[in-house]
Amino acid sequence: MLNRKFISVATLLAGVLLGVGFSAVASERVFPKRGSVQFGATQRPKVNVSPEFAAFSTVFADIAESVIPTVVSITSTHIDTVLVRQNPFDFFGFPFFGGDPRQQQQQQPQARERRQSGAGSGVIVSSNGYILTNSHVVHGASEIRITLHDEREFDAEIVGVDTLADVAVIRITNDVNDLPVAYLGNSDELRPGDWVMAVGNPFGLSSTVTAGIVSALGRYTRSDQFQNFIQIDAAINPGNSGGALVNIRGELIGINTMILTRSGGYMGIGFAIPILQARNIMEQLIYTGEVRRGWLGVSIAGMDQTMLDALGLRERGVLINEVFENEPAYRAGIQAGDVVMSLAGRRTTGPNDLRNIAALLVAGETYPIEIIRGGRRQTLNITPTVRGESPQVAARNQRQRRNADEPQTVDFMGMTVRETDEGGAIMVSVVAPNSVSARANVRAGDNLLAIKTAPDRPFAQVKTLKELNREIGRIGAQPIVLQFSRGGQRFFVSLRPER
Repeated sequence: MLNRKFISVATLLAGVLLGVGFSAVASERVFPKRGSVQFGATQRPKVNVSPEFAAFSTVFADIAESVIPTVVSITSTHIDTVLVRQNPFDFFGFPFFGGDPRQQQQQQPQARERRQSGAGSGVIVSSNGYILTNSHVVHGASEIRITLHDEREFDAEIVGVDTLADVAVIRITNDVNDLPVAYLGNSDELRPGDWVMAVGNPFGLSSTVTAGIVSALGRYTRSDQFQNFIQIDAAINPGNSGGALVNIRGELIGINTMILTRSGGYMGIGFAIPILQARNIMEQLIYTGEVRRGWLGVSIAGMDQTMLDALGLRERGVLINEVFENEPAYRAGIQAGDVVMSLAGRRTTGPNDLRNIAALLVAGETYPIEIIRGGRRQTLNITPTVRGESPQVAARNQRQRRNADEPQTVDFMGMTVRETDEGGAIMVSVVAPNSVSARANVRAGDNLLAIKTAPDRPFAQVKTLKELNREIGRIGAQPIVLQFSRGGQRFFVSLRPER
């Protein structure tokens, strides 16, 4: 019995030792000699590639190599002033952790700056630093920083913005004259189906390129703005705004501006501003500091099939609802009920077409306008003037002629004010960031009712800019008091003139 146990233990021990030996032998891998293994097939795939397609395969890479250096990254910073209390536990006027309530009430909130930054793109359009971008990328920014493709960084300033078309021009403040410049193409030559490439900085990823086609032309999202978008399916995302849209020849034919989405990200529909429209606005902002759009003096509407049938027309045009007296259309002989088929040689199939074409016309020059009246086509000549703030303003002005020397807006204490469309009141239209008015919480849309320019003077009611200018002339070094109304509630604001 003992011998059997001894044999079993010996056998087990021998097996363990033998297993260890085999494991040691198995762990010694033998590696093949370098170069002894053939990786990959010895012949290329037999694919019939036409010479034309082979040449096309490098087109997008060539476009990217040419265009990327002309697209910059824009970081815009908005600086706001906020009021904070010294004691963070002083909630709703009740002191916490002890403290004297009277001291709590005497403490004044402290003004501090709050910085908020946003990112976008821009396109260099001149070697000395002019950059074309979107209004929503830089409008209201206190600081702008530009980063080039070669990682050089510069400060920039706003030259001008046009919020109605979402176009802005900024300029590098440093002395530069050797920047790469985009070639400005002709967006009128685009057709649905044309290849395009979008270049920008989506989500902060610099120098990103995406390719697609033109999906449609003449798109717009709001009828009260000047929009004539190129619809594309090249992917654009937040950060692409203001970037370049180029054609297959590398020519700049649009400025990427927005997407249509339900998720917040790209869903296959993007929009770009045609370069001809953006260039017209850009040149006006650079050379005059403002955008002056052509004004015809008409109220217009689209045409549905019922209207077409009623007028006996087969082609769509723009129906004239009303012609304002003594305005360009009135002087050209246009009448209510006329249908505009073209203006300045460009087809008008809807109100947006006519609105955008008229906006690009030069005031004082004469253009042909083709209309249908009573079923007959005829061509008239029209000389547009400068567009006012709105058709209602233009209509009011032609009924109540003003002195041409009277100002339309007044700037003072960091705000811009104008008379309301109805007249008899003054409204704040713009409040400059970080101004004394902004720090006093004056907002755009507030109505200015009265002004007190000195302690020994009474409040003066102001209903016109002429009355306001008279009181502004009396402002000295002492603080002034302004009375405003907002949402039906009246309130006073004191402002100290800045030296």
